[in-house]
Amino acid sequence: MFADFIAPLTPEQFFSDHWPDSPYTGPPTALPGRLLGAVPELGSAEEVLRSFGGPVSLIQRNGPHARVPRGSDALPMYRAGFTCYMRHAEREFAGLTGLIDEAALRLGLPPDRMSCEIFCSTGTSGVPLHSDFDVNFALLLSGSKRWRLAPNTSIENQTTMCFARDRKQADERQLGYAHAPFPERMPDDAREVTMEAGGLLFLPRGWWHETYSTGACMQLNLVVKGPHWARVFSGALEERLLEAADWREFAYGVSAADGPAHDAAVDRLADLITRFQKSLAGEDPRTLAAELVTSFRATNPRPAGG
Repeated sequence: MFADFIAPLTPEQFFSDHWPDSPYTGPPTALPGRLLGAVPELGSAEEVLRSFGGPVSLIQRNGPHARVPRGSDALPMYRAGFTCYMRHAEREFAGLTGLIDEAALRLGLPPDRMSCEIFCSTGTSGVPLHSDFDVNFALLLSGSKRWRLAPNTSIENQTTMCFARDRKQADERQLGYAHAPFPERMPDDAREVTMEAGGLLFLPRGWWHETYSTGACMQLNLVVKGPHWARVFSGALEERLLEAADWREFAYGVSAADGPAHDAAVDRLADLITRFQKSLAGEDPRTLAAELVTSFRATNPRPAGG
């Protein structure tokens, strides 16, 4: 199903020319038959909303944001011109799990780090300048949508969404990671593309973008949310540390203010770190890396049959 999703580009072409850092815009093609067969509701925005049992976010380009508990509650707002945003669509439409599982195998990533999202709107809609920490494959199911794209020269490998300089950030730590100020608007030389129904946009991690659409429009996103190397290292390292009884002790005093309990906690952790450093003495970094990757894979298994 993943190969159908990115067609007419072949997986070999995609991995050679675009993954993971180069955008791709595909021409309008017939929607993947396997996808529509697995999730027939994708043929109609109103049918998607009627069938969606989870919460739906309601968005206007420069207006209020709200959330309703289920898709059927969002129908009046959809008809009134709000964009309806449905996260984790694979939980509501089981047919999407096949796409996620196949993508996970192709990309070499755990399937629980991927999800599907659906956007649908009528009237004038879109989102202002921002950059996402995840990787997006955006398949336009119906309508027409204009994108403006630009590489991000302000921050590398952000860990959450970033907005224009004059907006409140989702996580202020991103400003500390940045090596240049965030832009206030899209640069004049931003790439502009108009996607038509059946077209796929591959948007790498972190690219600045803004969108505009008019009329009935629906989009299915396949989203990749990591993991980053810090998570692979720390998660797998924890599995190794837990083999030793000392590392399984409760960390008494770790939240204490300055004083004896705080000092005791620091001393205890320093002792554990010293002993761990000694245990690594002479260990080949590649051997350790292979052990940690294997441990991570064991705790984040591939889908059945993979």
